[in-house]
Amino acid sequence: MNNDLYPLLLEPTIKNYVWGGQNFSHFLQNNPNPSQPVAEIWAIYNQNRIRNGYLSGKTLQDLVRNFGSAILGNFYTSTSFENFPLLIKLLDSQQWLSVQVHPNDDQAVKLEGKGFNGKTEGWFILDADPGAQLIAGMKPGMDKGALAKSIQNGTITSQLQYHSIHKNDYIYIPAGTIHALGPGARVYEIQQNSDVTYRVYDWDRLASAGRPLHIEKSIAVTDTFSQGKLNRSQDLPYQNIFKCQYFSLDLIQTEEDKVELNTNQDTFHALTVIEGVAEFIGSNSQFSLNQFECVLVPANYPSYQLAGKFKILKGSLNGN
Repeated sequence: MNNDLYPLLLEPTIKNYVWGGQNFSHFLQNNPNPSQPVAEIWAIYNQNRIRNGYLSGKTLQDLVRNFGSAILGNFYTSTSFENFPLLIKLLDSQQWLSVQVHPNDDQAVKLEGKGFNGKTEGWFILDADPGAQLIAGMKPGMDKGALAKSIQNGTITSQLQYHSIHKNDYIYIPAGTIHALGPGARVYEIQQNSDVTYRVYDWDRLASAGRPLHIEKSIAVTDTFSQGKLNRSQDLPYQNIFKCQYFSLDLIQTEEDKVELNTNQDTFHALTVIEGVAEFIGSNSQFSLNQFECVLVPANYPSYQLAGKFKILKGSLNGN
């Protein structure tokens, strides 16, 4: 059965949050709410359905349960084949996202219960308007007491670290880091498969059932010393952007050339074209990937080639 796996194309999940825009709308074939802002595209996600081949209609979670290590690979160390471990998103931010923080794995279990895990993530800036910013971390000298006081007296936004962002910048955001994305940014996000988010501040937007603040939990999980460092990607054929215990992200770019890749049965490859068009050439598959299209290459798939002029982000598990 394991030999029947092939490169998987998934039907994306679209999130129409208030802070989104329309920059990704024309890339979507099936947008259920075309008049609504497209804030997030959950491109590779546990509940997304396969849209090609004989597994069409099944969810990615179904495949993890049925194929286990054949799809996830040897780097996957858990004994539970229940959920796909990562979530890959595209974000279009036209307003400030809420100032938020995520717990680590232990904190998530303690605060939310058994079965929850933390959320470490990383952002790659696909494009940014002039003056675009993000928040990552707090100003030096802050502790939990000062954080609580700044929230209570309404000065929290003046105690945060702001970073100007540009196309091809990237930043790693470990659990416990207070952060927010500002308006005018299009972002690729890779993260643990978790939606445990604690909002510290929501820019005085009216609170609703779907957007509550989580002040006590935010203070409990915030690492006031954690400050994200902004970096700029280089013009190299292959570059590791960041890696941590949960994932690795690589940038692959070429000018009308072929690149050979191999999972070595260690990890899946989650490929997202961010510029150009890539031709996927595999043992039983050949197809084109346009800008912002994704394919998930199972861990037991043999070596394959990518041809054309493109920039691709490759998400995977990290064996170290």
